[in-house]
Amino acid sequence: MRVLFYYRGSEHFGVQALISYLESKGHEVELVYDPALGDNGYLDIPFVNNFLNKIVCNDKLVVEKVVRFSPDLVAFSAITNLYLPITRLAKKIKKVLDVPIIIGGIHPTSIPDEVIKDECYDAVCIGEGEEPLEELLLRLEEKRPYTDVKNLWVRDAAGKIHKNSKRPIIKSLDDLPTPDKSLFEKYGALTSQLNIMTTRGCPFECTFCVNSFRNSLYTGESYLRQRSVKNVIDGITDILKTYKFKSLRFHDDVFAFNVKWLREFRDAYRKHVNLPFHCNITPSTAKDEILRLLSESGCTKISMGVQSGSEVIRTKLLHRRHTDEDIIVAAQKIKKYGMKLSAEYIFGFPEETPKDMWKSLDLNDKLDASYTPSFIFYPYPKTELAEYCLEKGYLTTENYEQVKQGHGSYHTTGWLNLPYMDDVQKFAKVLPVYTVTPKFIRPLIRKILKLKYGLIHKLLAIIAIPMVDPQEFMIRVKEMPRMFFATRRALKDDEWKKTPKKNKARNLKSLHIYQGGNGEKQPLTGASKSRTTEEWKKKIDRQSPIKRNTMKNA
Repeated sequence: MRVLFYYRGSEHFGVQALISYLESKGHEVELVYDPALGDNGYLDIPFVNNFLNKIVCNDKLVVEKVVRFSPDLVAFSAITNLYLPITRLAKKIKKVLDVPIIIGGIHPTSIPDEVIKDECYDAVCIGEGEEPLEELLLRLEEKRPYTDVKNLWVRDAAGKIHKNSKRPIIKSLDDLPTPDKSLFEKYGALTSQLNIMTTRGCPFECTFCVNSFRNSLYTGESYLRQRSVKNVIDGITDILKTYKFKSLRFHDDVFAFNVKWLREFRDAYRKHVNLPFHCNITPSTAKDEILRLLSESGCTKISMGVQSGSEVIRTKLLHRRHTDEDIIVAAQKIKKYGMKLSAEYIFGFPEETPKDMWKSLDLNDKLDASYTPSFIFYPYPKTELAEYCLEKGYLTTENYEQVKQGHGSYHTTGWLNLPYMDDVQKFAKVLPVYTVTPKFIRPLIRKILKLKYGLIHKLLAIIAIPMVDPQEFMIRVKEMPRMFFATRRALKDDEWKKTPKKNKARNLKSLHIYQGGNGEKQPLTGASKSRTTEEWKKKIDRQSPIKRNTMKNA
């Protein structure tokens, strides 16, 4: 069977996993990818967004590509703030192509009763998609009804909605194939950083996070699962046979929570991969042994969610059981082991006052973080905090409906009925600039924060874009032209069955270390590649993203 996936925004692990799984079952899978360069979320300038989307990846080109592929099934995956453009496109495809359309992801999983109302969707997938998609395709191939497939809500020909029960989660992630990145590569979506996940789920249930809802769906079984070390390392080395990256980013909600697993990972990663990496932890997991093992593994940067400088907001409202002292000690330990800290904040919580926002600034001074990505609270549907806001009147029914339809952004949109929204906008936009500003200039930034919200704060927000994460920003800027041309080329070409491509520019032979007292260079191979975190940090900081040459068949 022929399956076409569509995704918008960035490289997506869930879609890659589904592609690999269906390919392993013998299905022909294609991707239409939209980099959504105009939906940057920071600037929120409509005419700029519309222009970029029109010249890079417009709906007309996408629909034409879908029609030419002639799929048996079209599949979408959606987070909340991408649901609106995805649904708009699904409606256009439905008008010209008589094939089933299915949508999955956390947004449809959260509110399937709302999503199934959009008649462009024949089915909604709740939870994991591998097994229900495979069963759906078998039913389609055999021309049998699929209204009873577990994990799916299905609309039949008469318009009746069949709300099927959930199937058990996939117990072992090791049973799944390595995610296929080749189709995203075709659109230029891969950068010099390998993005990967080793887990599904999160051990915590913060009230503002979608995990608080997702975990509640699986009462009686743990949604959190982790791949074995061998499976992770085998997957990385398998990917590196085709694509050569300079660094890794582990996107697990919490990467390091199992000390035994991490000890095994350190040894295997240093021996077989040994690239610098970036991961996420919480103050709860920032223990000495865990941080030491991360540092010894090659971790150079850690992202840690602080969320709020107010202990009351953080502990009572968000259910994050970390005191200010816990967070400060965690930050000190991270720096002690030679890793950079990216401390993340959210502004605009219910019951938050300007005094609480100033506390975030004061706490950040004590953390001395390298970067501070800052966001505005976005009430994701069915999360505990969104329901609380609705109940207490902080979120109107009208605004909640707008969120459910996919409007807004966690960069720019404040949905709550709060008296201090101007302060929310100020702090969210200015804090990233404040953090990277020399300390002698910070009093000036504080004075600017006391001014009425206006043009100067919006200008600082634009300045903050490259400052949130300079390294990541430079990677994206340098690779944007390549992504532009690759996307246009991929949309117009019909290379459905070509071998995955390899970029020979992405080799690591240029990376060397000095060993012994003679200063002789040794290639980065095997166990000899061991390097301290500090050495890795210096190397990756001074290296620019790798340049790509002409793509050749693997």
